[in-house]
Parts: sequence; C-alpha cells; structure tokens
Amino acid sequence: MSLKLISRFLAAPKFARAWYQLAITTLILGSALAITSPTRADSSKLNPPPALKTLLANVDAAANGRKLPELSRYYSSNFTTSDGLNKAGWQQSLGQFWQNYSKLTYTTTLEGWKAAGNGYTANTVTKIVGVQNVGGRTFNLQSTIASEQQIVGGQIVQQQILQERTQVSSGAKPPTIVLNLPTKIPANTEYNLDAIVTEPLGEDVLMGATIEQPVSLQAYTQAPKYKLELLTAGGLFKVARAPGKSGDYWFSTIFIRPAGMTTLTQRVHVVREK
Repeated sequence: MSLKLISRFLAAPKFARAWYQLAITTLILGSALAITSPTRADSSKLNPPPALKTLLANVDAAANGRKLPELSRYYSSNFTTSDGLNKAGWQQSLGQFWQNYSKLTYTTTLEGWKAAGNGYTANTVTKIVGVQNVGGRTFNLQSTIASEQQIVGGQIVQQQILQERTQVSSGAKPPTIVLNLPTKIPANTEYNLDAIVTEPLGEDVLMGATIEQPVSLQAYTQAPKYKLELLTAGGLFKVARAPGKSGDYWFSTIFIRPAGMTTLTQRVHVVREK
C-alpha cells in the first residue's frame, strides 16, 4: 500500500466518527420532521378529511419556507416523540438542523389515516435528501422514515417512529451498500447481519465496522467507540446476539475505501417474546 493510501486510512476513523454522528443526528432530528414536509398522497384513494388536509398543507408551507415560529403553531405544547423529544427540544434541534443543511428536500406520502377520539391518527413515509459540508468534505444524505402521528385539535400531539433507514456518503466513489437486517428482533436471540459492498473492489483496500446503539437523545452527541476492521471480503457478515433489553436500537455499518466512505444506519425494534 502506498504512503498516500496509508495516510488516508490513518485519517479515516476520525472522519468516520464525525460521519456517524451526522447520521444519528439526522435520524433524531429528521424523524421529528416526518410530517413537516411536502405531502404527496392520492387523496381520492385515502380521502382524508378537510381538517387533516388543511393541517398537512399548512405544515408543508411553513416547513418549506423554514418558518419555525409558524411551523411550531401546528405542534401541541405537549408534543412528544417515542424517542423522548419534547416541543422545546424539537424547536431547538430543528433550527440547528436547518442551519447546518443548506440543501434539504423532504417528500412525505400520507399512507393512511383514521379517526381517533376527537382527532386523527396519520401514517406517513418521509424521504429526506440533503447535502452538508463538514471539514472541507461534502456529505450526501438520504433518509427514509415511517411514522405515526396523533393529531388533536388541529395540532400534532405525539409521534412514533415505525421504521427508519439513513445513509450518509462522501467522496468520489463511496461504497454502495446493501444491508440485510431485520427491522424487528426478539430480545436475546441470534440474528444475521449482512452488509454487502456491491462494486468490485479491484486493488482497493476496504475497512468496515458495525455499531449497535440504543436510541436516545444523547446518542447523537456521544459517538460510540468502535474499531474499523481491514476486510478481506466485500462486506461484513455477522451472526450476533440481540440485546437482552427490549427497545429501539440503531444498527450501523460503516465502510471506508480510499475514494469514499458510506454509513448506513437502520432502526431495529428489539422485543421480548410473550
């Protein structure tokens, strides 16, 4: 391996940790935006009530204009997420998120709704695409988040994240990853994780790592320690044991090659069997 390649890999763990923090930050902040984005739904098929359509349209307009005070009107003062985020935390995080990303595009589809008490339950799928520059490097973000919102009195009261997957890539030729991982795993049971790099590596050296982390508001400010492995094959193939404690976890894979890096993070629900 040339000295040039060695120097790139010596610097890689530092950038990988910053990259992982970026991915986790996006999951936490982006999930709170799952309804604050352009809503493209087949209204004739779903036939949502006028009040729900109006709320979505108003939220859409405020979010696209990055008008945080106006947007906040559509969130209850008691707003919470399944990850423990409240309205004050959401406002602060969203403002910082918009400041960091000069380019962001949200596309949300209303998948279904139903009447619930004196309000509605709405299920949405949001795709987020963004670009951010960190330390002279450009990071490209792609995220998909499925969530369920409780709406009462024309305001969003509660949100639960059902599924999410976020990819952050950088470099001229970042690895393309196919991740095979269940979205739900029984606690304390074995599972398979296969993360495959689809391009031929040729003479490239490939390094990688997997990370398992409980979902929490502290996670994005405290990047976990991990060790990059020098891989002899084009991917990571592991048989591991799920955590013994039920809850939501982020499972991440990181791949680094001389011309680029990719992090892919997926939410996994660890559940105790009855």
